[in-house]
Amino acid sequence: MKKIVCIVFLTMLMVVPVMAQVTFGARVGGAYSCLVQKVEGMYEAGARFGFSVAGLVDIPLYKRLSLRPEVAFVHQGGSFISNYQVDGAKNSLYKCRYHSIQIPVNLAYTFVIKDVQLGVFAGPALDFSLFGKMKTENQNVDIQFGQTEEADLKSFDLGVSVGLRVDYRRYFFSVGAICGTLDRRSVKQEGESSLYQNNVTLSVGYMFR
Repeated sequence: MKKIVCIVFLTMLMVVPVMAQVTFGARVGGAYSCLVQKVEGMYEAGARFGFSVAGLVDIPLYKRLSLRPEVAFVHQGGSFISNYQVDGAKNSLYKCRYHSIQIPVNLAYTFVIKDVQLGVFAGPALDFSLFGKMKTENQNVDIQFGQTEEADLKSFDLGVSVGLRVDYRRYFFSVGAICGTLDRRSVKQEGESSLYQNNVTLSVGYMFR
């Protein structure tokens, strides 16, 4: 029993100083998002502008290395062509805009240059799509995420997050990109390419130090 108490006590001694250095923050920014597909041997990207609002935490790990997870509410989307290689089928252009919860879990390294901190970060990002609209030539319908209809998209994506951040006192500016790795098509016709969601976000933020 005494050994267990000692272990718990020593663990707390190690954890408390780290937790004391944990800082929380928030950011808001504009997002340039696109749906990317390969058409006749060339990559095509249908893009649109949206926004991103996030809360984040910076957890020191070792010297200038830290863990920096976020929870973001994102307005994203893009456009893509369906049936473009199917014989006898009419090409259809789909324009979509939808909202998602993104959870990047970034590993960050910070360089200190006088009063300015320059950080680079990278890591995996989870994307859970919630609701949105998809527009064609004749109609504007709700996206039923996870359904197996042609006008729908898959509800989950796993992305790769990379970015750059500049801190000055409690304020920061960041540019980050998330590149999806999973095909977002719910239904893929014969000859159609995979469809990937990418976005780039420019943000300003504040750390509650």
